[in-house]
Amino acid sequence: MKHTNYLASAALAMVLLSAVLAGHQRATARNVTRANEPNQIFPGQKAFNYQNPIYPLGKTGINGDNTLRDPCIIRVKNTYYLVFTMYPFGNWTARNLSKPDQNSSPGIRIYSSKDLIHWTPGPWLYRSSKLPTDCPYKNQFWAPEIHQINGKFYIIFGASNWISKKYNPGDRFGYWTYVGVASKVTGPYRHTSLLPGGSGCDSDLFQDNDGKIYDIFPLGNMYIQQLDLSRMKQHKISFIGPRVLAVPSSNKDIGLPVSPSYVEGPWTTKIGREYYLFYAEPYARKNPEYPKLYGYWTGCAYARRIMGPWKKDPRGAVFWGGHLALFNGPNDRPWIGYREEAFRKYWGLLGVDPLIIGPHGRVHTHPTLGRRYVPVPHNH
Repeated sequence: MKHTNYLASAALAMVLLSAVLAGHQRATARNVTRANEPNQIFPGQKAFNYQNPIYPLGKTGINGDNTLRDPCIIRVKNTYYLVFTMYPFGNWTARNLSKPDQNSSPGIRIYSSKDLIHWTPGPWLYRSSKLPTDCPYKNQFWAPEIHQINGKFYIIFGASNWISKKYNPGDRFGYWTYVGVASKVTGPYRHTSLLPGGSGCDSDLFQDNDGKIYDIFPLGNMYIQQLDLSRMKQHKISFIGPRVLAVPSSNKDIGLPVSPSYVEGPWTTKIGREYYLFYAEPYARKNPEYPKLYGYWTGCAYARRIMGPWKKDPRGAVFWGGHLALFNGPNDRPWIGYREEAFRKYWGLLGVDPLIIGPHGRVHTHPTLGRRYVPVPHNH
């Protein structure tokens, strides 16, 4: 979530992206939109219309800012729920004890929608001003995600305490990840617990077919490790087994001379027999041989086992936009939610689009603008 303003200055492109169902439900190979699949709306066929960009905060926003970071949409029955990093977006170096919430994001609020266009603010899941002074997750609230696992809802987010070092793990300022659990998507979220050992500023949860749960997290590179959430009532989370390098930030492994500064913002899913790991990647330096690889992009890696080996998409980047998350769309197929990057006029606003899978199971879609239509089942 360490987005910088130079990322917004990148010019428009058409490269690729992707998705999966809310709560990391696994998509079968048959219920994924294919690149060669016609998208016509025939007479008498029901259609769903949507329009990018989307303004969950309205045209005026909060304190004049209507942009967001790190959107995550989850669908529960026929309602969509949205959480995201709220303005102001700075890290602990921007702390100012004289300002509201110590100059950090005010917390995590959940928004709801029936049509992906009109959004209604709901309850605060975490609010800085309501948390005790010594709460270790009182500030920051970066990259919240909600996942439905074993009938419960788990929220995972980055946070820290900006009031004093002594209120943080290790008595220092930095980045930590916390997990809360609730019986309803709108909360309340309880037993909020620290992921041990530090797991970067963004973290993702994934449950595999066998019920095992994994944490996917960036520490410069992208790593995966199995996770035990069974003792959260005792505020205990523990890792199981080895920590595995999934995706290096360097693109030397795919023979590209240009690499992102780091990787962050992971989202993991399984489609058919293949695992997909999406990650955000800021390209800070222009390379005349690869002019499109500049700005904030999404990369993708593929594997046949969750612990790898993972193989990057050889294009290096598959979609101009990020920090994306996947959800079950209106046609009961995987869609993506992302922050607009490709269209400078709408930079920082919310976008949604269906996942498209091209030949050989590779991601093949691009950000859109304006009103669009997709066919949906008649029972919707």
